[in-house]
Amino acid sequence: MKIHNPLTSDIQSETNPSLPALNWVGMSQIESSMLVDDLMIPCQLDIGVNLRPGFRGIHMSRLYQLHLEYFLRKNLDEKQVELFLSESLKSQEQTSSEVSVKIEFQLPTKTVSLKSELAGYRNYPVQIIFERTPQMNRWISFEILYSSTCPQSAGLSVEALRDVGLTVDRLPATPHAQRSRARIKLQLKEFSIGLIRQLIAGVENQLGTPVQTSVKRADEMEFARLNAQNLMFCEDAVRSISDFLQKNSGVLGFSVFCEHFESLHSHNASCLKKHHWTGPEFLHFS
Repeated sequence: MKIHNPLTSDIQSETNPSLPALNWVGMSQIESSMLVDDLMIPCQLDIGVNLRPGFRGIHMSRLYQLHLEYFLRKNLDEKQVELFLSESLKSQEQTSSEVSVKIEFQLPTKTVSLKSELAGYRNYPVQIIFERTPQMNRWISFEILYSSTCPQSAGLSVEALRDVGLTVDRLPATPHAQRSRARIKLQLKEFSIGLIRQLIAGVENQLGTPVQTSVKRADEMEFARLNAQNLMFCEDAVRSISDFLQKNSGVLGFSVFCEHFESLHSHNASCLKKHHWTGPEFLHFS
């Protein structure tokens, strides 16, 4: 093993044939910011490379400096990210052959109420992972909040109405019911912020009952109707989202996890479906 004077040498440059390779070495939760739709928004980065056998470590400070030059306050687009990854890999070219970055942020989105067209605003949690191995892989993850009315509880409500002499076959509207969450992970052919927005809107339309922001009475009434029209168990929600994603030619694979925060039980109802999903090798969605 090469011995260096710690006062004068780069200790991380030490080599030893007995040192095993590592899948990923880098920096996590780097505080940064970027341009999305002409808005400067905060984000966190994980940036790292693999480490070939025989090397003790990498030059992490180089990765941070390259983030300042090629990522900070730049537009979030694939071309810029590819440049950042390319330069990051060059900075470690003796020790590494693969590079990846995870970008975590809140995607600001304007909303409009169902009937009165009141303006609102939401932030959607999004993660993006780019991995060059040497081919470029792209994964995204986002989260949808929606309302779900349990079909069983709706059926019991109809039964209760019949018990008191009211003849109904179905409920025309239901209360707000359960706040629910869908966590969706996708591998994409190509990346763009516009595509993420399209996928978020498509999943919300598929479910039929995404959470609202500003509402008036007419909006709340419409939301109650939509809940009654879209009765769903968590199994139904997962299948519905999966059907939508499988029809999108830009999606190579996906993982859909739905969780219904039940009002009857203290525990949640949850369901998972994967389709052609392998996920990142050494950067994982939290």
